[in-house]
Amino acid sequence: MEAVIVAPLLEVLFGRLTSSVAGEVQTRRDFKKEMEKLRNMLPVIQGVIEDAEEQQMKDKKVRGWLVKLKEVACEADDLLDEISTLLLRRLLMEVTNGNYNDLSYRLRNRPSNTEEGFGLRLRQIRQRTTYKCSPYKRSDTMERRETGPYVDESKVFGRDEDVKKIVEKLLSGSGPQVPVIPIVGIGGMGKTTLAQLVYNDPRVRRHFELEMWVSINDNFNSKRIINQMLDYVTKSSHDSLQIGVLQSQLRQSLGGKRYLLVLDDVWNHDQDEWDKLINPLKGTADGSKIILTTRSEAVAAITSASPPYRLEALSKDDCWKLFKQLAFSEGKEDEFPSLLPIGEQIVDKCKGVPLVAKTLGSLLRLKRQETEWSNVQKSELWSNNGGENRILTILRLSYNHLPSHLKPCFAYCSVFPKNYEINKEKLIHQWVAQGLIDDQESFLNMEDIGNEYFNNLLMMSFFQGIRKSDDDEVMTEFTMHDLIHDLAKSVSGEEFMTLEHDNVRSNLIEIPYLTDGFSKIRHASVVSNPSSCLIPKALCKAKKLRTLNLLSPREDSEQVLPALVSTFKHLRVLNLSGYDTKRLHRSIGGLIYLRYLDLSYTLIETMPATICDLCNLQTLNLSNCSELRELPRGTARLIRLRHLHIDNCAKLDYMPPSIGNLCQLRTLPVFIVGCKIEDDIIQLLTLRNLEGNLKITHLERVPICHEISGIPRWMSSRNFYSLELSWGYVDEGKSASNTSSRQSPRRNPLEDENLCYCFEPNHCIRNLSIKGYSGETFPDWMKGLENLTQVNFINCKNCESLPTLGQLPVLKILNIQGMESIVNIGVEFSGEGDRPFPSLKELTLRDFPALQTWRSKDSVDAFTCLDRLIISKCPLLITMPWFPSLQNLELQNCNDKVVWPASDLNSLSTLIIDFCQELCFLPKRLLQSNSRLKSLTLTSCPKLSSIPENLANLTALESLKIAWCDQLDTLPHGLRNLTSLKNLEIIECPNLSCLPEESMEGLCSLRSFSIENCPSLTSLPMGMKHLTALENLTIMYCPNMVHLPDNFQCLSALRSMAILSCSEIASLPEGLQHIQKLQILEIRGCPKLTELPERVEHLVSLRSLTISECPNIKLLPNGLQRLTALQHLSIRDCPELEQRCKRGDGEDWQKIFHIPFIYVGSSALQQRQDIASTSQNL
Repeated sequence: MEAVIVAPLLEVLFGRLTSSVAGEVQTRRDFKKEMEKLRNMLPVIQGVIEDAEEQQMKDKKVRGWLVKLKEVACEADDLLDEISTLLLRRLLMEVTNGNYNDLSYRLRNRPSNTEEGFGLRLRQIRQRTTYKCSPYKRSDTMERRETGPYVDESKVFGRDEDVKKIVEKLLSGSGPQVPVIPIVGIGGMGKTTLAQLVYNDPRVRRHFELEMWVSINDNFNSKRIINQMLDYVTKSSHDSLQIGVLQSQLRQSLGGKRYLLVLDDVWNHDQDEWDKLINPLKGTADGSKIILTTRSEAVAAITSASPPYRLEALSKDDCWKLFKQLAFSEGKEDEFPSLLPIGEQIVDKCKGVPLVAKTLGSLLRLKRQETEWSNVQKSELWSNNGGENRILTILRLSYNHLPSHLKPCFAYCSVFPKNYEINKEKLIHQWVAQGLIDDQESFLNMEDIGNEYFNNLLMMSFFQGIRKSDDDEVMTEFTMHDLIHDLAKSVSGEEFMTLEHDNVRSNLIEIPYLTDGFSKIRHASVVSNPSSCLIPKALCKAKKLRTLNLLSPREDSEQVLPALVSTFKHLRVLNLSGYDTKRLHRSIGGLIYLRYLDLSYTLIETMPATICDLCNLQTLNLSNCSELRELPRGTARLIRLRHLHIDNCAKLDYMPPSIGNLCQLRTLPVFIVGCKIEDDIIQLLTLRNLEGNLKITHLERVPICHEISGIPRWMSSRNFYSLELSWGYVDEGKSASNTSSRQSPRRNPLEDENLCYCFEPNHCIRNLSIKGYSGETFPDWMKGLENLTQVNFINCKNCESLPTLGQLPVLKILNIQGMESIVNIGVEFSGEGDRPFPSLKELTLRDFPALQTWRSKDSVDAFTCLDRLIISKCPLLITMPWFPSLQNLELQNCNDKVVWPASDLNSLSTLIIDFCQELCFLPKRLLQSNSRLKSLTLTSCPKLSSIPENLANLTALESLKIAWCDQLDTLPHGLRNLTSLKNLEIIECPNLSCLPEESMEGLCSLRSFSIENCPSLTSLPMGMKHLTALENLTIMYCPNMVHLPDNFQCLSALRSMAILSCSEIASLPEGLQHIQKLQILEIRGCPKLTELPERVEHLVSLRSLTISECPNIKLLPNGLQRLTALQHLSIRDCPELEQRCKRGDGEDWQKIFHIPFIYVGSSALQQRQDIASTSQNL
């Protein structure tokens, strides 16, 4: 049952009722009277609402009252939205007509028919608010989950490495302060189990004289905890003593004993309570330690100065072991081969969370029918009654501990589908659009408050970071663990929904938890397919819809907008990102309550003028609209606009008039200097709230005599973290001589230098880019920007030297490209200090056609942190400095002599040598000195004829790729020494005639092996039998390959195999039919192949079989009908076989009709939706 959360909505509503916007209308007698009554009633309701929200799960009457109250609150919010929008539209009309005098008087004394109804509607709302409003007694405590220190270790898998790391921390030395080791993770991840394993580890028991375990839950009471600790030490209770006495007794009782204290399941981050506990422990025996388990990063932060230990998910193999142990009797799983593939898919859903694996395994222990297991595999965890009580009860603890203002923000995230990549900034802007951010009593702006909200949820493990910004400084993209998403759906109720069309029909997948139709939905995401309608008809019943995310790119969305506008008039958030439309219908102007509009990644060329009627619009996202040519001239009328995203709109050539009037604008990633006076740079200087990142393009258009003295003052007061200054049309990655023909005429370099000097940013700046700059020197202010982490110089073709950047203390990424005039890089680049570039991690030098030498200061402390170096298109460069810590080196399109200085490096883990046309051999020293190398790539080196035998020295190598090396005829015998190798790719080496037989013997870790376009290769070595860890094998475009070894049964781990365009292969290996883990088999372009293995029924895990362009395969083996795990079968360009597989009367139809997805020729003979979800796991 979902929770009904009303308190935050009432807080926002109360704020709006007391705002000046409502005050403009309340001078009407009837409205004023009802407004006052509702104002007086809300505090009374708020006084009982928190208790009611807690009681709702146990009392249906309470829950019913909350449901009604929430409906009424939403209606009141809609009414106030109407009022404020009416007033704002009138204000815009007055501004447009140029008549500003006594606006409030005219608004109050020209009542419309709409206004006359406000009082009546407000009275009806107030009367419904009193629905059975009575106080409810608050329960004293939440249900507590007690834990103890002991665990059955035979039922734990995959935590050995975690135990080892924690034990190492416990056994390390420490001073008088008692170190705290927080273990952080989402509910059900196994934090308590890990603490129990550590607590009972023999090494820990020998090391500590005293061990204490206290189960905390939501009740972090220092007095209670100290009492329980004293129970361990003195074996007696001290409940009646005061906290000070207890602290003294604890300190005295511990004496000089070295102890371990485990505080399990801590939620409270009250610093005072923590200090009461920790103060008496200070100065006790050296080596004492505290382990603390929590779901909250905030708890970890106040209890420990060290980073927490983040407990990650189990591997799939360990999760499978745990599931098998509970789902089958020990060792009995082989008795149910048909259940094993379904079980593996169920384990995929567990996402490595032990609690889910244990719960579902236990649920299926007495079930042995395939349909029973399939039902669990296809169901949502949160809607599975068998597992819900255990899983969601534990997860709901995290939700229950959230403050009320965060609960609706978390619930809002259920509008996104599972595995959706959530952009932090976009989500915060949607929260703002929905009124979920309360800034009534804060000096912060709404976005900063939203950022705090998000970070609080992040610290509670509700989000997982998946992608950082380009500078690798800030996490920007997040996702929700499947379990957390299930929790969000379970608490969000019927107002939130994700609608997904099935793979065939245009109707919607059933929504089992929707009990009252679609009328209550206020927030929806639609995932459609080309054969379905863009907006489901059923959704059109949701007349009060506030959020609509259309998440599947479509080509037919242009005609949908008018219907959308007429149906969903209350939309506040509309996401059309990615839709293939060139024109935005003018009806968009009818969405007068819209606050957030995302049109990014669309093909729109122009915007209708009616978009300027969206007077409430706060966020307009047009980023990556590659065809957009202009913004509406009336854009300045969007007076509430806070965020205008126009980055990566290549055809946008100027700004709309008077954009400087958008006084609330905070985000404007790009400002394009125009050719006319009205859109020149002065408009930028009037935007006084801009922050974040700013790119100013076409600076060459700033007139030579233009007044630019105001720029420095404006720049110094702006908190930009990223600044890009661009002259002309600069295409990154191309030299200045190759840029677009639209390149503006270059000016006197001195003029560019003067203008660049004016744009000195303040010291908050982190990222700086300068592109197309024609000055001969860079401004001196660069070397003083101590917070710079990333610098880019692109196509600054007149610069003869690089600025002094070596003394910037936190510079991490430096990217320099297209510097035509630089011949030498000398010590001036490093500066005068002893440790140049102390934090630099990544350095790219690309397209330096004249560069010959690169020297740094003779210091072992230079470039000490440099991890990655890319040198590309530097044909004359023959020297470079020494880099003591370099791990990743890429040499692309360079002189072969630059490879020799690389031989002096000894710390490489990744080496890429690409397009070195004159490289004939690798220096032996290069491989000898870098024994820790993990990845080696040699591509497009046509004269490379051999690889040194000391390749055998690379025992840590995990990936080896050799491609487009025309003269290479064999691989070294030392290949067999690469016992750590996991991935081997050999691509388009026309002279490679054989693989040494013994070269395969030592490749015991190889998981992926790919051979492509090697026409001289006729067979694979028999030594392949040693590849017992191999999971993926691809043999492609080897026209003279005639034989594959028969001992394929030794490849017991093989899961995927593809044989493509090997025209001479006449038979498949005999041992292939015995590989029980094989899941995907693809055979294409093998005209001499006549049959599949007859005993194919042994491939019990096979899920996908593709046979294409094999005309001599004329029938399918009988065993195919016994492959119950097979989900997909595709047969193309096999005429006789296609005839035998005709639906119904084909001779082989009975062998395949059980397969859900069958494609024969160009037809889909069968597509069954009931198992469609399994295709996602292939």
